[in-house]
Amino acid sequence: METRWLEDFLVLADTGSFTRSAELRHLTQPAFSRRIRALESWLGADLIDRTTYPTKLTAAGKLLREQAVPLLAQLNTTRTMLRGLQPLPQGTLEFAVPHTLSFSYFPKWLTEVEAGFGKLSCRLQASNVHDAVLAFVEGGSDLLMCYHHPKQPVELHDARYGGLRLGVERLRPYAAADGGAARYALPGSADAPQPFLGYASNAYFRLMSDLLLVGGPSPLTCRCATRPIWPRA
Repeated sequence: METRWLEDFLVLADTGSFTRSAELRHLTQPAFSRRIRALESWLGADLIDRTTYPTKLTAAGKLLREQAVPLLAQLNTTRTMLRGLQPLPQGTLEFAVPHTLSFSYFPKWLTEVEAGFGKLSCRLQASNVHDAVLAFVEGGSDLLMCYHHPKQPVELHDARYGGLRLGVERLRPYAAADGGAARYALPGSADAPQPFLGYASNAYFRLMSDLLLVGGPSPLTCRCATRPIWPRA
C-alpha cells in the first residue's frame, strides 16, 4: 500500500468527483480510478458506493476517512523527524526533476548556473513527471524542473508558483538508414502503417508523441512496435 493512495482517497472524499480529484492529483481519470481500486483491493473493502451518483462513500469509506487523516499526519511527522536526523547542509537547494531531464539537461544547466553564481549546494530528486510535480507542490523540493506543453500542461496555480522557460525540446522522427535513405517513410497509411518505437504508456513523452501522431499538421499512421519501460518521464 502506498501513502499516495490514501492521499488520493482523501481528495476524492473532499471533492466527491473523480474528474476533479484526478485534476488535483495531476493524473488522468483512468489512472486515478485505478489507484482508488488498488487501495480498495489492499483493504479488502469497497470505499466508494458506485451504485449512486454523485460519488458517495460507503461505511468503510467513511471510517477510513476518519482514520486516514491522523494516520497521514503521523506519517508525515515521522518523516520530518527522520529527515531531521540527517539534515541537509544549510543553504542546500533540492531540485525535483524528471528522469530524462536529470541526465540530458540538468547537469549542463547547473554547470552554466554555477559559472555565473558560484558553486551551489544542491540535491537532485529524479523521478517521473507526476512525482516530481507532487514533490514540489507538497514541499518536498525547493525548485521544480519539468516539461510543459499547452495540450498537456503542468497545472500549477499562477498566483502561488512562478516559472521560467529554460529551453525547448523538439521531438523528431528517426529511422535506420537503408542504402543511404531512411528505411521507413512517413506519414504511412492505414494499409501500411509504419512501425514506431514508442515510450511507455505512462511516460510523459508518450503523451507528446501521441499528440503529434494524431494532431500534427500531417497526421501520421504508425503502429507501436515496442513499448520500453525507460524513460518513465
